[in-house]
Amino acid sequence: MERQRKGFNRLAAIYDYLLLIPPGRGFIKSQEELIHLLPEKKSCLIIGGGTGNFLRSLIISGKVTNIVNLDISEKMLAKASVKIKDLYQDCKVEFRRGSFDKIAEEEKFDLIITNFFLDLFSQEEVKTWISFIHEKLSSEGLFYYTDLQISRGKTLRTFMKNMYIKVLYFFFRNTTSISGKTLIDLRTEILQSGFNIIHEKGYLKELFYSAIFKKRS
Repeated sequence: MERQRKGFNRLAAIYDYLLLIPPGRGFIKSQEELIHLLPEKKSCLIIGGGTGNFLRSLIISGKVTNIVNLDISEKMLAKASVKIKDLYQDCKVEFRRGSFDKIAEEEKFDLIITNFFLDLFSQEEVKTWISFIHEKLSSEGLFYYTDLQISRGKTLRTFMKNMYIKVLYFFFRNTTSISGKTLIDLRTEILQSGFNIIHEKGYLKELFYSAIFKKRS
């Protein structure tokens, strides 16, 4: 994790500039696609919030009143803090540096968000994170998720999408030492871990996928 922390610290300086390269803007837009469908929630946990683009949009939406923004990179957290300092919304934000060990055993959240986060890990680590999210959601809690999506088929478009994903993995493995080597079927992993889909939407020809999940009762 220390190597990953240092890697994301280095990446923080250029991360927002990378989003200007097509289809980088889709990373931001796809995350925001379903915000308007969220009911109002009191407590929210954002895991791997990065430089705070989504955090800012969520605060402006007025959907939540208390947010814990969790990230392993102090430089990502610093950039996120700057992005929301001019907002005067009725929302309290707490920044925490670290992993799930920074969430107290008794803490529960009405909304947990991961945007382009689960794709950083191996399949076993993904299972651990999804289990953690399931445990930390309140009884009526929602899981808000956006990530890359596997494409199947033999069309040129599918080939180009999968090549783009391979380039992303090569870049992030070499710059941030992530453990994930290839994209797995994250949607299926989530559904098999005790969640139902409330809303879902593909973006940029299904390259990105956003969904709101709820724990099965």
